[in-house]
Amino acid sequence: MNLALLYARVSSKEQEKEGYSIPAQQRLLNDYAHKNNLTVVKEFIDVETAKQAGRTNFGEMIKFLETNPDVKIILVEKTDRLYRNFKDYVTIDDLDLEIHLVKEGEILSKNSKSHQKFIHGIKVLMAKNYIDNLSEETKKGQREKAEQGVYPTKPPLGYQNNPDTRKIDIDPEKALIVKKMFEWYSSGNYSIEAVKSRATQAGLTYRSGKKVSKSTVEHILKDPFYYGDFFWAGQLYHGSHTLLVSRELWDRTQEALTRKNKGKLTKRDFAFSGMITCAFCGCALTSEIKKGRYVYYHCTGKRGKCAKPYVRQEVIEEKYGQVIRNITISDDVLSWLIHALGESHQEEKDFHNRMISQFQVEYRRLQDRMDRAYEDKLDGKIPEDFFLNKLQEWKDKQSEISSKLRTYQEANTNYLVEGSKLLELANKAYSLYLRQNPHEKAKLVKFVSSNSTWDGENLIPTYRKPFDLIAVTNIEHKQKELAGATKSELRSIWLLGQGSNLQLSG
Repeated sequence: MNLALLYARVSSKEQEKEGYSIPAQQRLLNDYAHKNNLTVVKEFIDVETAKQAGRTNFGEMIKFLETNPDVKIILVEKTDRLYRNFKDYVTIDDLDLEIHLVKEGEILSKNSKSHQKFIHGIKVLMAKNYIDNLSEETKKGQREKAEQGVYPTKPPLGYQNNPDTRKIDIDPEKALIVKKMFEWYSSGNYSIEAVKSRATQAGLTYRSGKKVSKSTVEHILKDPFYYGDFFWAGQLYHGSHTLLVSRELWDRTQEALTRKNKGKLTKRDFAFSGMITCAFCGCALTSEIKKGRYVYYHCTGKRGKCAKPYVRQEVIEEKYGQVIRNITISDDVLSWLIHALGESHQEEKDFHNRMISQFQVEYRRLQDRMDRAYEDKLDGKIPEDFFLNKLQEWKDKQSEISSKLRTYQEANTNYLVEGSKLLELANKAYSLYLRQNPHEKAKLVKFVSSNSTWDGENLIPTYRKPFDLIAVTNIEHKQKELAGATKSELRSIWLLGQGSNLQLSG
């Protein structure tokens, strides 16, 4: 007996659309189970609201699968109903299950071909992208405020929010001290520590009443908010709030900061901190500055002394370059994969087209009824009150059908666009990496991998989905190329190749 469980999920907004409702998903999945001789032993439902976005029943489903190893099948409408992030993907993948994506016409298991897993990995990325986009409305409102010159959140020390006018006012208790901090430091006669001490003596504290730290003082001295500008979401805006210092005074302060820090590296230059662990003892690699100019990484040795030598940041950059190079795809492969991505979506498009055709037929049938009834009313065959009642009933049904039609006509195909962008990134990743500074390089590495280990010579990454499949297939592709494979054979390796474990050597 093939035992299966059913999982359905919907957000409060999506409940308004029949195509996404819980009952619609349940009907679809139970019909599928019946047609394919599957026995649904349990159903798990998650309904997310604006106040509660957690997935309690997803966790319960995982526990059920762990304690009932005879249940090996999950039935779900499509990819974005099951996964909300990469952690969900890994959790499900570790359980060695069959995932039946009913609307997409896909069955995923450990025996699936690598190109199926690859396309599925892209869909998981798109599902995460959808969840991330749920916060866009809030961010949009904040951007609009920023564009109007209003700082969207709590202002820095020296200012305060006015609950009555909803504007930002100068804090009469702290503003004068903050202004003096700029004057003291810009004179060149005081260090950051000295400015902090003088400000503390003058009574400057956090809003909680605690004393300000040295790092806060430095942040204040670098913040353009005090001369009228502010950064929001990586963009500089001109604020409508009252200036606390002149632009001239702020510029003098920046010059003084530059003179103090010239030629010195700080912890902010540790681009790859927190990204690498020691392959021998499992401890994290920490970083430090030597001779005020060179950044070195080495094992923390928290589990006992580790004899592995220090490594320069430049070496780490070079090794990560190879990590990025191994997920870079050629123009030809890019074209093949985008084509495969489009084909994988055809099943879902066909489903939506069939539903649209059915609703259009039903809509026209109702319209014919109304036309005939109107003629019968004119001929005196039916009374007017009966006609009006039936007319309203049919119009209501047409309105309901129109709503369903819009649901299917607006069926989300965005992952095709986003998936293509992801592939285009892989196409340009290495050349992009070479042009970037260490911190930007680290961001790119974090996007394609979750963590790495260092054994003193080799950097061994853990690629995120679906970059792991790209990297594996790239290596197989190179091996076959060296062995003299034809172009057709190389293409087959890309689209049909089997996965394997990956280790990058120096």
